[in-house]
Amino acid sequence: MIGEMRNKIILQPLTASTDAAGGQSVSFSSSNITVWAKVENASGSEGSFGDQIRPTANYTFTIRYISAITPKYRISYNSKFFNIQHIKSIREGKERYQEIQAQEGVAT
Repeated sequence: MIGEMRNKIILQPLTASTDAAGGQSVSFSSSNITVWAKVENASGSEGSFGDQIRPTANYTFTIRYISAITPKYRISYNSKFFNIQHIKSIREGKERYQEIQAQEGVAT
């Protein structure tokens, strides 16, 4: 499994901050986690948004286990952003890996 993790990805957490007027803004933090991953293109499709057709692609990222990762993170890979849909722990004696299902091409 480790030998298949040949691609560097960046995990970015979603954070909320309060501005001077008391309002909140939500953005992806610059406190990133860079890890090696196995990247697989699982599927793709097209959908309409307004009067435009938008492609989406579903990817599977396999990484070493990191307990802090939640669906509130996004993945940056090859200058593209992926929204995390689901995280599954893969057990080989104990939690060693995570399989992350993510989608590219949708608004955050």
